[in-house]
Amino acid sequence: MMKVNKLFTERDRDEIYAFFHTRDRWRDIVRYRSLEHGPVDTVFYGDSIFELWPTAEAFPELSHLNRGIGGDNINGLYFRLDEDVFPNHPKQVVIHIGINGIERDFDDSVARLKYVAELMRDQGIRVWCNSIAPLRAPDAWDRFQYQEKIVALNSVCRELFEKEFAGFFDLHSVLRDATGQLAAEYAQKDGTHWTFAAYQAASKVLREKLLPRA
Repeated sequence: MMKVNKLFTERDRDEIYAFFHTRDRWRDIVRYRSLEHGPVDTVFYGDSIFELWPTAEAFPELSHLNRGIGGDNINGLYFRLDEDVFPNHPKQVVIHIGINGIERDFDDSVARLKYVAELMRDQGIRVWCNSIAPLRAPDAWDRFQYQEKIVALNSVCRELFEKEFAGFFDLHSVLRDATGQLAAEYAQKDGTHWTFAAYQAASKVLREKLLPRA
């Protein structure tokens, strides 16, 4: 487990692990870590959007691991690095994070994300970041109020990841409708999670950059 520091405190660690222990997905991943395998091309690393993403079907050409956990946030990504990323020696990692904890201070959110990405980059890993997707009202967790903040965070993260890391996938513009919400055909009833059609559209965007070229 990664050590606590000024950005990621003991309280952050204790809170996220207390949450993890309530999740069946977390218990599954703990078991998956015991499976023997060699290095993988890609780790999909994030929250429920990745947990539910059918990555094996969407990216059959990629040797990869799906390490999405529903409800995870940037603190979880930091503290899981030593279990879910570094031992697998991926060539690249795709991050999808940010809606859980969207109420966090803007600059703090960016600083934490950048730090996690830097730790992976320093290990020779190409680090990509997905945009935070729009929400559709009424969303089940009362986060629709942060729609403008999501757009602003995506703008800053796009500049950061295109400049300092492997790149940025703008899924927000692909999945939103004319009003700026998650399009009806892409939204589950909770206003946050995606339909299969949304995963089809998003996977097409990722495939253009992630798949090895002949």
